[in-house]
Amino acid sequence: MTRPESIRPPCADRAAGLFTIPSAVMAGRLKIVSISKAGRGPCFELEQRYLRRIARYAPCERLTVAASRRRRPADRRREEAERLESHRPARGTLVALDRRGDPLSSEELAARVARWRERGELVLVIGGPDGLDATWLASCSQTISLGALTLPHELAAVVLLEQLYRGLAAANGHPYAGH
Repeated sequence: MTRPESIRPPCADRAAGLFTIPSAVMAGRLKIVSISKAGRGPCFELEQRYLRRIARYAPCERLTVAASRRRRPADRRREEAERLESHRPARGTLVALDRRGDPLSSEELAARVARWRERGELVLVIGGPDGLDATWLASCSQTISLGALTLPHELAAVVLLEQLYRGLAAANGHPYAGH
């Protein structure tokens, strides 16, 4: 069985009509979780566009967890951490996005994502307006940053999804990665 030229991986043996699937495709699924309302508007539309693109290379799921309505920020963070616990992977890697996390270039993020996915499911978590609970944050496998700027969680999700797509595209020889 051959695949259309537009979706054949770069490692295809075109003469024989055979191809091998890059390890990036065979790795664990991606799950992006944020503390927010269900999406609508321009950021949601961009998220959907990148999720469709990512789906060409990896199974990917985008989920939201309801923000707490408690009065004190510390109580809100603690309650949100309890809600996030159900998304902790049994086998895989849990990565939190936080402005104090490790700042990574696109290339560094792509390399880490590939490594993390080799271990199983990769769950990336974006905090709400109050950030993430310190105890819960410390229990994550890794904490990364999209930069020193504070971003609304909707925009952070779009930036993260774009970077995930960029890394997967690069791993599969797609020219998008060179932009």
